[in-house]
Formats: sequence, structure tokens, C-alpha cells
Amino acid sequence: MKSFEKKELQGSIRLPALDWNISFFGGHQQDIKPGWHYPSERHLAFEVFYVVEGAINVTAFDNTIRLESGDIMVLYPNVWHETTSLTNTTYFNFHFNLDDERFVTNLINQGILNFPNGSLKNIPLIKSLDKLRDVLNKNMAYNFKDELKLHVLLSDFIFQLFSSEVLEHTSLNSSQLKIASSIAYGIRTTLQKNIHSYFNEDFIVSDHSSRLSIDKIYSDLKISPSYGGEVFRKIYGYAPRQYLTKLKIAQAKRLLQMPDLSVINISEALGYQDPAHFSRQFKKWTENTPYQYRKNHQ
Repeated sequence: MKSFEKKELQGSIRLPALDWNISFFGGHQQDIKPGWHYPSERHLAFEVFYVVEGAINVTAFDNTIRLESGDIMVLYPNVWHETTSLTNTTYFNFHFNLDDERFVTNLINQGILNFPNGSLKNIPLIKSLDKLRDVLNKNMAYNFKDELKLHVLLSDFIFQLFSSEVLEHTSLNSSQLKIASSIAYGIRTTLQKNIHSYFNEDFIVSDHSSRLSIDKIYSDLKISPSYGGEVFRKIYGYAPRQYLTKLKIAQAKRLLQMPDLSVINISEALGYQDPAHFSRQFKKWTENTPYQYRKNHQ
């Protein structure tokens, strides 16, 4: 990491800048009977299964894995799977994403992660998951403080997961997963750099803005656009440009909640030459104009 460019800060010791998107959804705990079955599905996020009591079968890639009390499994994105209860069972389940290439690639390279009860890496993960379960409220009434706590506890779980030095897993060919992850990382980081460079945020990056070209990302990876698009759709379930759109929506919403930034500035930072085009796109995405969204979130 280089020193700050500003001379007044060149003697300082820096910490890395973080601009991650961490998402958590679908979190729930449920008591189920023998024979309960959830049909085949897939998600564009990592999924965690934790069997608190009982036993279930999870079938993925034509393989059936039995999970019993205390067992933990982590599935990577876009894996078709189905679940069947074998006994009276209590399970805890949620989906999450952290859009950092190092984390995503590391987990995807491991294939399906399986942490049997009592194994070395299972113990800290169970402690972390039990803290997440403590947030559960039967009334399902949660406030901002609860959500902040979830964020902290999810970060701890991700840290424990990433810290695992010996991962017990099912071996899978991950070359296409690596390619898809690298494409996603290239799109995300270029967009973020362009936004920060536009607003001249030296505390984040010092790079000058560069045009976001998905074709250039393919070129850097030495793959053709057709192959890159095909692999990305296979892994994530949608095209790279749709992924870019999702990122722009998230960034636009974040920036619109900063009252000092004009809609014109925001549209330019996101790569739109015409603010009117940005406004039309934003309304298509959210059913609100940028001005309506800002007013509703003040």
C-alpha cells in the first residue's frame, strides 16, 4: 500500500480502505417433522445449513450428504439442491454474500464445505452461529440495533469461516467458478474506483477514473466475451451486464441518501453521460425517480 498523495499525510501509517457489500437474507430457524421436503432450488448467494437437533439430507450434484446434530454445511452460489428431514429436526439457515474476490474465490475453491460436529473447525463456527441464533425473536420485531448486531455477528462468522486452515470438503472442478468470480470482481472494483475517483476521495483510492469495459475484463482474463458471458450466467444465473446494473442500483441508492450530492453528479459518477437517461433507468429499476427516492429516504 502506498502513502497518501497529500503531502500533509505522507508520514502517516495507513489502514486498508474497505468498500465491501455484505448481504444477509433468508435467515430463519424451524422445527420440522420426518419426511419434510424442500424442493430443488438455487440461490445467488452462499447458503448455510446448521442442524441444531435431528438429521437432514441435502442433495446436490447428485450426491446426498447427511447432516446430523451439530453439523454445518456451506453451499456456494448457484448450486441446485434439495433438502429432506429424516427425523424431528431443528435447523438454522441463512444466505449471505461478501463481494470480495479473495473471500469468494477461497470458498468456491473448496467446493461444498462440510464441518461435522466435534471437528476442529466446527467448534468456533458453532459458537458464532449460536450467537446469530440468539438474535432470533419469536415476534419477528427487529430494530436497527438488532440489524447492526446481525452485521457484527455475520462478520464474525465470515471471519471464522475464512480463517479455517483445514477445510473438509467435497472436491469439485472450480475453474469456471474462478472465471466467474474474477469477472464479478473486475466489474465491481472498476465501478467503485470510478465513483471514488469522480468524488476525488483520496482516502479510498488514488487511481484516475477509467471507463468500465466488460470486454476489457474478458481480455485481461484471456477469454472471449462469449465464453465469459456463458460462464458467468452459468454460475450466477444472469449476465455480467445485469450484475453491473445491480451494482449501479445499490450505489445509486447509497449516493442519493447523501443530500450534498446532486443527481447530475451521481449520474456522471455511475458512468451516465445524460442525467435524464440515468433518471429513466433509476425509475425503471425502483419505480421511483431519483428525486422521489431521495425524498422518501431523508
